[in-house]
Amino acid sequence: PRRPPPPSPPPPPSPRLRPPQIETAPFAFVLNESRAWVEQHVPYFHSSDEDLNTAYWYRWRVFHLHLARAPKSQRTPGCDPKGCHVITEFLKKVPWSGPANTIVCPAGHHFAEARWVKDGRYAGDYARFWLRGAGWRKQYTFWPAHSVWRHSLLVDARPGAAGSLAHELLPALEANYRDWVRTHYHTGARCMFQSCHADGQENSATLDGCRPTINAVMFAEATAIAAAAAAAGNATLSAQFEEEAARWRGVVLERLWSEDLSFFTTLAQPPPKSLHAEIQWYRRKDSPTKGNSQSVQTYFGCLACPRGRACPPERGWPVGKLVPVRELSALASPWYFGAVPAAPAGRSRKFATAWAQLHDAKGFASPWGPRTTERRSQCYNFSNAAQCNWNGPVWPFEVSKAATALAELLQTHPPQPHAGIAAWEALMLTYARAHTRARAEGRAPPHVDEDLHPDDGYWITRRKLHISPYLPLSPPISPYLPL
Repeated sequence: PRRPPPPSPPPPPSPRLRPPQIETAPFAFVLNESRAWVEQHVPYFHSSDEDLNTAYWYRWRVFHLHLARAPKSQRTPGCDPKGCHVITEFLKKVPWSGPANTIVCPAGHHFAEARWVKDGRYAGDYARFWLRGAGWRKQYTFWPAHSVWRHSLLVDARPGAAGSLAHELLPALEANYRDWVRTHYHTGARCMFQSCHADGQENSATLDGCRPTINAVMFAEATAIAAAAAAAGNATLSAQFEEEAARWRGVVLERLWSEDLSFFTTLAQPPPKSLHAEIQWYRRKDSPTKGNSQSVQTYFGCLACPRGRACPPERGWPVGKLVPVRELSALASPWYFGAVPAAPAGRSRKFATAWAQLHDAKGFASPWGPRTTERRSQCYNFSNAAQCNWNGPVWPFEVSKAATALAELLQTHPPQPHAGIAAWEALMLTYARAHTRARAEGRAPPHVDEDLHPDDGYWITRRKLHISPYLPLSPPISPYLPL
């Protein structure tokens, strides 16, 4: 009998399915010494917009420059024996940083980028450093459970299963959550307190109290722990944290929503006694940080603000009242952390009316990105002697949260009249152009710094440092790493 003909060779793969070769030569001027590392570790990206392309590759160079290691002497279970991989906020040592020049404030953004790096040791070590190591994890608002769970959803075939980072760190994530509740829960107001400074938002116009940021974070933390516990087979713990998540969602939607503003805002409150007790404990020489109370709390109230000011009030906003000022962080956080439900549609639409402020010239809109405080407010750009202010300037830290929040809304909620794909695209392109076209004293773009003038397009902190005869001119390549 005749032999059957040999099988035909398989057709060549479609060009669309071939993994693109990373071609970074056009961006060699951006990547510089980081080019080889970037080509080995990060996803390829290209678009029809050159500002977006340049900003993308520049951010990865910045990420690479900020990779560091904790000292080998700080042994942390699960970390690289040479020391935990960490990510810094500033390239040079700053006085308010913790071990290895780390600061927890931007850590949520660091995790969001590190999860895309092919080598999982960076994200894994960084999480272990904060949750098991010497990191000052309560100095600023922090969302490790949300970050670790998002990491697991991206990289693990079975998110939260044995062997995953979420499974490994579940006990530490639960302990961290309970520790925050212990110190920052305001029993009288039944919500989480945070100062604006420890929220990473120096001189925020709404000042201190039960802020939408920290309470939305607690919803996300409880939701992530519930999901990780369910994946680990701990139904009891999962159910407990589902109840916790419902509690925080209720705080955000029912306590922090202003019908007068059609917006989320801060409920003014003094610090709880439990937080004062924690600060006193950390001032003791036998505390974990040997007397440094800034490892758990930075400042309260208005920083370097003059007496006799009208807005924000010198004695603070009336306790127990919602502050009548709209801030970008109160727009971004509820959707970024998923605290606003998609159903019922009518309720979703009610809360989404807040997004109209993104495009309103009297609200947040500006040529260089959304302002941190609404332009119409008497508190907008109020005078003070502080270097950094969240009372009007554009902060990439919060713009990145707003863009992510808007993406979450577009993907998970019914269509909204004030929040569409065109708004998201405009926000992202403006964010990219802030890197590639804004002015930085003594530097050519691309560049990123802490805060940007919303109308004139120069990096404010960079200018202050550049012209000051008292401060050395250091290269703050990237204080935050939002993408």
